[in-house]
Amino acid sequence: MRRLTAEEADAVRFYEGDLTGFDLRDPFLNDPRAYLTLNALLFDGVRTEYLRVREGKRLNPAMLADLPRLTALYRALLSASQKGAVTEEVCGYRVERAGDFAVCRAAGQTLAFTSTCLSGFLPAYGDKQEIVLLTYRVPPQTPAIIFSQLLDSYLKANEDELLLPPYLRFECAERPLTASDCEIRDMNGAPPCAAYDLTVSAGQQVHLPAAPEMQSCAAGIRIFAQIHAGVPEDQLDPDDLAAYLRCKEMIRQSLHE
Repeated sequence: MRRLTAEEADAVRFYEGDLTGFDLRDPFLNDPRAYLTLNALLFDGVRTEYLRVREGKRLNPAMLADLPRLTALYRALLSASQKGAVTEEVCGYRVERAGDFAVCRAAGQTLAFTSTCLSGFLPAYGDKQEIVLLTYRVPPQTPAIIFSQLLDSYLKANEDELLLPPYLRFECAERPLTASDCEIRDMNGAPPCAAYDLTVSAGQQVHLPAAPEMQSCAAGIRIFAQIHAGVPEDQLDPDDLAAYLRCKEMIRQSLHE
């Protein structure tokens, strides 16, 4: 396991929400839940953006105002995951939105950065609706970020976090829910819909993106504003929506060629 550069370490800390030492006058950086926007941009369409806003979360338009900086952030996170490849098989446990997982399951791969806990399912998920329980079996040499190993200090040590990069292929099998599984509740007090065991395919690598062709995505900034204002999806400005989806596709292609 190689030591992270300052840029990689800052990206990992920023992803986990540790803003210590960052310029909080900068709207790009003043975002303790930046992972919400970083991951929403990696899903097709705008369903994921709506899910997050309906859960009371905020999308950060400053990320769309500076696409080179956004791409550099993705690159630093992926580079960190390359350096942090696991040395032995581990299991990561995740409580996920059923809707997000349905898309990943259909694709047979992670579609965004995927946070898991090495020590079991975290017990409370009052910020998600309609959850499923996922157990990821991760083979040696898989790119990943184990926060406690790659950071000198770790803000959320109690979460014992293993972060998987996007586009890792996996096989999936549903398993029965146990009584202890059903004690985990979503924001509406509902138990998990289902539980799945996932086996990540061995021998995978990440792709480090090059500089983007676009400098910013003004249409996406306007789409974020419309979603936050409660505009239904079928009433979004069609030109803005088309331009935003093209931007998202460009971002995804840069990470997964």
